[in-house]
Formats: sequence, C-alpha cells, structure tokens
Amino acid sequence: MTFKVLITTPDKIYYDGLADSMVCPEPEGYFGVLARHAQMVAAVGTGIIKVTLGAETKLIVVDGGVAEVMPEGTSILADYAVVAENPADAEEKLAEAVARQVAPVFLH
Repeated sequence: MTFKVLITTPDKIYYDGLADSMVCPEPEGYFGVLARHAQMVAAVGTGIIKVTLGAETKLIVVDGGVAEVMPEGTSILADYAVVAENPADAEEKLAEAVARQVAPVFLH
C-alpha cells in the first residue's frame, strides 16, 4: 500500500509522489513511515531521507525542519535539502551539510 510524500524547502519541491515506505532523520535518530501511519509531528534532524517505491529509492539529504505525518500522507518542510544520486553521493552531501552547520560563537 502506498502513501503520498511531499518533501520541500521554502523555495523548492524535492519530492512529490508516492512511496511504499520512508525513513527520515530526527534529532535523536531516525523514524520510519508506512501507509496509514499514526498522526504525528516531528522535528527533522540532519541526515538522509530514504523514500522507497517498489525497487526505486530516492535519497534526499536534509538539515533541519519539521515533518507532519498523517494516515494519508507525509509532508516534510526542510530548512535545507539536496537530492543525492546514490548512497555514496548521499554520504558526501551529508558530510557537506554537517560541515556547513554554524559552530557556536563564544563571547568574552
């Protein structure tokens, strides 16, 4: 059974389609979504979203945002997102996303 997935930033849509399953990062790990998932809202962490439909998997690196999961579909509004071509590319883009995070500034 499939469900609708929308992954977007304020300025661009990265995925708008169906999925058999989805895995999304949150600040403390990852959560998975299947069709008819219980309703929830979750913070999106830094990591790789995996959207699977049949034998095809889309990989999208994200950094921050919010996910709204409903029984009929899931919407993710990410602060930052970039599509990866394969798992190695996703890991490289994830490392870039982590590197671009701002380090804390200490005032004297």
